[in-house]
Amino acid sequence: MAKSKSYQSNLSEALKDPIEAVEYLNAALEDGEPEVFLLALRDVVDSYGGMGKLAASTSLNRENLYRMLSTKGNPEFFSLSTVLDAIGFRLAVELKTAARSKTKSGVAKLVLHVNTAQVKEPGAKYGLAADSKSRAKSPISLSTSDGNEVGTLEFDFNKSALIFQVTRDFPVKRVQDAEIQTRDGKILSREVSVEGETRLVLLRKKKIFPKDVSQITLTMAE
Repeated sequence: MAKSKSYQSNLSEALKDPIEAVEYLNAALEDGEPEVFLLALRDVVDSYGGMGKLAASTSLNRENLYRMLSTKGNPEFFSLSTVLDAIGFRLAVELKTAARSKTKSGVAKLVLHVNTAQVKEPGAKYGLAADSKSRAKSPISLSTSDGNEVGTLEFDFNKSALIFQVTRDFPVKRVQDAEIQTRDGKILSREVSVEGETRLVLLRKKKIFPKDVSQITLTMAE
């Protein structure tokens, strides 16, 4: 069934938010059908400015883009990567389950995801500085790849530190270091420090707020 103009307009407006766009594309990927993902990517491209703008910022012409982002599209890896790069995204691979992947060095990796659904901007066009600080400080949940919530991600303004606050049974003292991936594509790797039984300091002296983080990979001692 064709989408109504009001639905399409609301969708396009929502997808201008990179966080919403990422969730939309990932949901399409989980559907398992290539054409569903390609049509979802076309929706994101429309919110970015349309095929014309995309063609102008890539080496692909408009006709090829329309053909590629259709139900019969079959884009090459380079073309798909080029489109995603042009609208501010990239391809990535991660573990399907939360099982720790053992490495040759005898350690394990555990990927934690930020629950972006909790990161919502206020409806008002302008916000007070105090409100902005509150949103930056507000904790958001961290969960494993299979959806098990293990704690919250918080920013301690007093210590200027990014904190993982554990809310369930979790081997805190086995964590050695953390790789923090931000929404703008940066990757920061740091040794962690343990405070008490349920608190891990992931990053110090950098204003990386919970809403800026896309995922965290922890290195665990065996």
